[in-house]
Amino acid sequence: MKSVTLLALLAVSGLLVGCSSSTSVSEDIVARVNAREITSAEVEKLYQARINGAPQLPTAEESQALKFQLLSQMIDDEILLQMAASAGMNATDAEVDTKYTDLKSQYTEEQFQQMLQQQKVKPEDIKADMRKNLTLEKLITKEITSRINVSEAEIADVYAKNKESFNLPEGYHLQWIMVTPGAGQVTNAKKDDAKTPTEAQSKAARLLRDIQGGQDFALVARDWSEDPDSAPKGGDLSFRSLEDLEKIDPKLKAAVQRLKVGESSPLIETMYGYHIVKLLERDPGGQKDLSNAQVQAQIRQAIFSQKEQMLRAVFSEVSRNNAQVKNYLAERLLETGGKSAPAPGAAKTEAKPEEKKDDSKAVAPVPTATEKQEE
Repeated sequence: MKSVTLLALLAVSGLLVGCSSSTSVSEDIVARVNAREITSAEVEKLYQARINGAPQLPTAEESQALKFQLLSQMIDDEILLQMAASAGMNATDAEVDTKYTDLKSQYTEEQFQQMLQQQKVKPEDIKADMRKNLTLEKLITKEITSRINVSEAEIADVYAKNKESFNLPEGYHLQWIMVTPGAGQVTNAKKDDAKTPTEAQSKAARLLRDIQGGQDFALVARDWSEDPDSAPKGGDLSFRSLEDLEKIDPKLKAAVQRLKVGESSPLIETMYGYHIVKLLERDPGGQKDLSNAQVQAQIRQAIFSQKEQMLRAVFSEVSRNNAQVKNYLAERLLETGGKSAPAPGAAKTEAKPEEKKDDSKAVAPVPTATEKQEE
């Protein structure tokens, strides 16, 4: 009698396999956030953009996992976008147009059209993404960033507990420009990438002439450097010790040691490509006191980032608690043991007998809050 009662309760609760609410929802709908439905086409579009240019297409299992992750992020974003709309914080057309104009100004018209073609996007896609990110940024700034406070007591406490880590070796504040001999990730403003050793050598020599001709080092680095981390920051590497430089390549260490503050190096060839280095300032090292502005700024930023990361996660979780969310894709994956259901609109006619021999070719492969923000 007790087992019958338990089965009845499970059935009423919708916990029995096959009794999920997803069975009554169209396959085209993969989630619902309050009254807003998210379609499989929306997930597919984001998925295609994510794997565009990937050297190898994901397996069926990897594809499902990635789509599930993307949908989870879309749900989180949709919750926040609805909150922003209710608070009247949607990005304006003027803000989007300004952002779009700034982006286009980094390219010639020919380069911009080429970028659109390579990324398989339209201008309206870019503007829609900008609108979403600008709106989320407004909400995050109001609800999280503006509320974070880092006190002097907190800074002093972190310093006291980590004082030995501020006993630093001699440091060199550097900027650099790097040009690699092969295709790779490009984050420079010109979206330019030397793809062969010959192209790399020619490009590096041209950039050196620009620097020697008086062009601003940071501007040249931002526009043309192929180091994905430092290019957006004008080539700034912050402070590096001689030991750090030697680990990259002894030639860099030797070149920096010969530089005076404000000077730029000649072309340096390493196993990674070609480099031009500029010495901005030299720090003698030793134990840094809490009164040091650089130490304070470093600790303040570390505390701020830690608080922001935690509050973002908390805010997202609380927002989800207050929303009505149904992830139908998750339910379907659970029901099928992780196997994907046929895509909506797929051909319903059976393949001919001879076409069933290779199922791997019968199905075409289906192509990171905000930063974040880094992330």
